[in-house]
Amino acid sequence: MYWASLGDFLAMGGHAAYIWPAFAIALAVLLGLALLSRIRLKTAEREHAEARREAGRDGTPDEVRP
Repeated sequence: MYWASLGDFLAMGGHAAYIWPAFAIALAVLLGLALLSRIRLKTAEREHAEARREAGRDGTPDEVRP
């Protein structure tokens, strides 16, 4: 499709009322998913580190421990 101006592009041939909200919703969902994934990753890493500490395995080799 060819648009003569930025206004024509933003109007999307008269369908802008449907297209731009759909893009906004999709973007919000993707950003929310990325944020939620990051939060859950950090929580899982923290729980894993705590479990390793409780088990006495802090990641240091046995030769280094006193």
